[in-house]
Amino acid sequence: MYEARKICNFLLANFDAVEFDLTNLRMNKLLFFIQAGALRQSSEGFIRNHFEAWQFGPVIRPVFDAFKIHKESPITEPAQYLDYGLGKHIPVPYDDIREDHLKIIVREFENYSRFTTGQLVSLSHEPNGPWDIVYRAHLADPTLSPRIPNHLIRRHFAGEEKSTVRH
Repeated sequence: MYEARKICNFLLANFDAVEFDLTNLRMNKLLFFIQAGALRQSSEGFIRNHFEAWQFGPVIRPVFDAFKIHKESPITEPAQYLDYGLGKHIPVPYDDIREDHLKIIVREFENYSRFTTGQLVSLSHEPNGPWDIVYRAHLADPTLSPRIPNHLIRRHFAGEEKSTVRH
């Protein structure tokens, strides 16, 4: 499993952020659908971070935090981490993502990147989908975690063909 910012940096390095409108909101939605595709391949998926049910859909907090400086504009620089030994910020490397995983990441990205950000938000808000279940429960009882468990994502997307998108 990979830290989500690693996958973000791979996408930013391989797809034009302006052309694909890779904003913070959109990146988080694309990661959600990439994880859904990965969960059809492996029990853990590819992303080790947890998605949270926020108002505008599933969000990974470290991804949101890494890119919030860009506000609603396309992301113009890779996610970074602080290397304490060097005392400086360094881009999160992505060169250790397995080739077979990259193929799935690219397939899911290409499958979902054709949708507008608004459409991705709608797709992630599908009634009785993983986000909807957790978001409604958290609204009803704020003491419940907003974390979206992988088993809900897997169960929701399990019936889909690997190369198709639900409408």
